[in-house]
Amino acid sequence: MKLLLVAVCFTTLCFVYADLGCWRTTYGRGVGKVITACSDDEEKNGALCYPKCKDGYYGVGPVFITACSDDEEKNGALCYPKCKDGYYGVGPVCWQKCPDEYTDIGVGCQKPSSYGRGAGYISDDRCQGHSDTGCEKWGLLWYPKCKYGFHNVACCVCSPDCPAGFTDSGVTCTKDSYGRGAGKPLKCASGLVEDDALCYKACADSYNGVGPVCWHQCPPNLTSCGALCLTSTKECIKDILSIAEDVATTAAAIAADPEHAVDALKKAVLKIGSELLYPLCPNIS
Repeated sequence: MKLLLVAVCFTTLCFVYADLGCWRTTYGRGVGKVITACSDDEEKNGALCYPKCKDGYYGVGPVFITACSDDEEKNGALCYPKCKDGYYGVGPVCWQKCPDEYTDIGVGCQKPSSYGRGAGYISDDRCQGHSDTGCEKWGLLWYPKCKYGFHNVACCVCSPDCPAGFTDSGVTCTKDSYGRGAGKPLKCASGLVEDDALCYKACADSYNGVGPVCWHQCPPNLTSCGALCLTSTKECIKDILSIAEDVATTAAAIAADPEHAVDALKKAVLKIGSELLYPLCPNIS
């Protein structure tokens, strides 16, 4: 009989309080993922997104969350415009790619091996007898001309020619490069939404996301108060202050009379419970 009376009272109170406030329903949406996406036309370099370099270039640039736009590529944590053909991107810079037989050393490409063309001949006739490429005079002596794809360095060495667009720097070919602008911050992958630098699944309709939790929106006539929906911000502050006062009063009572601490706690729980007696909020379509 007592249980029935309690149930009837609880139902009646909830019905009465429904217009005064309600508890918001929630559900979890998983642990947030770190932002790691650039647009498809950008590339990630460090923590920034830069446009992809032109063909033959690659990017080298700044650092700092996996998808970019179609015309971008990810480099680090940023999205950059894609580089043109023959370039690759490193951060905000697109660098010319080295040919297959060359070694990439950053800003340049190390040439394949050079070769010597001998100590020289005192006459063109003698040189021609030992050369299939013809001869040329350098200083007082004659030397076989360097084979195709090579050029002479001083008298006696044939060095590989640099590919078109590169600058010959002796044993290396300096790359061409061009800037592709400041990188854009990474964004969440498709289907996810950002919340405080993390990516989460979007909440269902009529729910708002706060970190890993989706909170039901308050009915139109009520205002959000944490996990509750109340009639106004003023009412929210009033309830919070009332609970804080109950806690402070209980703490003071326990300090003054430790022997009756359990009784004081029981009274506090019952009082706070009565102040928080609200039904669940109705679904909002």
